[in-house]
Amino acid sequence: MRVFFPEAWPQVPGVDYSASIPLGAILPRKGQWTHAFFNRDKLPSGRVTRIVWQPPISTYNGWDEQPSEIAQSYLLTVRAGMVSMIDAHQYRYDFEVIACEPLLPALRTFAGDWTLESVLDCTMVPPTSFLIWETTYGCGIADVAGLKYLSARASETYLELLVEYVDGDMFGLLSTHLCPGWDEYHIGRRKLSQRERSALEAVMQKAVPLVDACAPYLIE
Repeated sequence: MRVFFPEAWPQVPGVDYSASIPLGAILPRKGQWTHAFFNRDKLPSGRVTRIVWQPPISTYNGWDEQPSEIAQSYLLTVRAGMVSMIDAHQYRYDFEVIACEPLLPALRTFAGDWTLESVLDCTMVPPTSFLIWETTYGCGIADVAGLKYLSARASETYLELLVEYVDGDMFGLLSTHLCPGWDEYHIGRRKLSQRERSALEAVMQKAVPLVDACAPYLIE
């Protein structure tokens, strides 16, 4: 299932973002009309879709800078409304929040229909396909609520995954693929193939442990 990640959320009036922040003060609520900013025209207007809400630090800096905030992120079900162009690279979307649920438990409720991206190398004879995760560098890893979070780069592409082991099998829960001019985010639980598992376990072996760049500031 495809989901969307905003580039930014509006600051809530009356909240001091330089101090400890009550999570309930900034988390969108069911029934609320709010908005978020995206780097391109994305949400299908008038349709129900899903958006991932991240706390402030990981919204701007990414989960790889604050991996503990993965467990403090939420999945919003929204109905997209009006869209307005802020500038050449940013759009504001207004939407109604239909549901708001913790991200990690929600990931397991959807069947995954995604796969790890592959590329066909036509310079080889015969042409050979390989997984992008087999060509990564700058890899990071963190344990979050029993899951493993992986981040990596491959050429101009930035990749993220959430995976878990169950009874000796590896399952993927979330996949992120970002590159210039294009991005894809998918959620849903699926058993990974042996090739996918081998590629990811090789990444785990070379990955650097990720830790929070900032001290905890959210009050739950």
